[in-house]
Amino acid sequence: MLPQIVFVPSPINAPNVLDMDADCSLIGWLAHQGLSSALVDWGTTTPAHRNHDLDHLATRLLLPMLQQMDRPVHLVGYCLGGMIAMAAACHIEVSSLTLIAAPWHFSGYPAKRRAELTAMWQQHRPACEAMGLVPMEVMQHGFWTLSPDKLMEKYLKFGAMPDDSAAARRFVAVEDWANGGEPLPFALGAQLFEQLYRDDRSGKGEWVVDGVNIAPNNVRGPVMEFASASDAIVPLACSPQAPDREVLASGHVGMVIGGSAPKTLWPMLRRWILSHEPSI
Repeated sequence: MLPQIVFVPSPINAPNVLDMDADCSLIGWLAHQGLSSALVDWGTTTPAHRNHDLDHLATRLLLPMLQQMDRPVHLVGYCLGGMIAMAAACHIEVSSLTLIAAPWHFSGYPAKRRAELTAMWQQHRPACEAMGLVPMEVMQHGFWTLSPDKLMEKYLKFGAMPDDSAAARRFVAVEDWANGGEPLPFALGAQLFEQLYRDDRSGKGEWVVDGVNIAPNNVRGPVMEFASASDAIVPLACSPQAPDREVLASGHVGMVIGGSAPKTLWPMLRRWILSHEPSI
């Protein structure tokens, strides 16, 4: 019996980073290896979703879907999707949970950056609350604040690429993905900037969802973490630091779709999943 694999993307940006194109797709590569999987799509966000936060996505959207499946699945969460997947996996048995570039210890960010994010959010909060949404422009502002030097560095590298080269086309595709995506529900934005970046509730062990404390050691199955040593969005100090852990040299996005991904993360993920499928 083949493994059942469910990928949980971040609600920030579109889910297709895990299935970018014919030349670079983690999900496509796994399919070629004989392992099919499903990719969650959080859909269109409207003001009617204003009260939806990570807790809601985990227990009211993801968990009911998993409970309809005929056996435990392998959950793979990317970025904030890792937190959502972990919350679900603390409520239901899983064959395994894999966290890829997932944040957890928000106190691992420099205090100055956290203060800047808090100030930025306080500036935008009234308008976001009135709309019931957090526009992508607000999120992009926050990301730029986290790593202004690397933002400039990546565009300098792009400027040096030959026109219409494969590298230039991939850069544009990734930038289109990174700068697109649905707005966040207001509650999720407030949770992210106030409860996580500012207060570090997850890192302090204070994130409780439907009466269950969410933490790596409360997951109902084995946990593997893939973190990055050069991630500006989720620095290594912010990762969950699970007992089973691999630290890769690629960055936040590069570890999933970079040139080295087919030789590093992709086969490592496949081996991890198969190691928890004794019938294969």
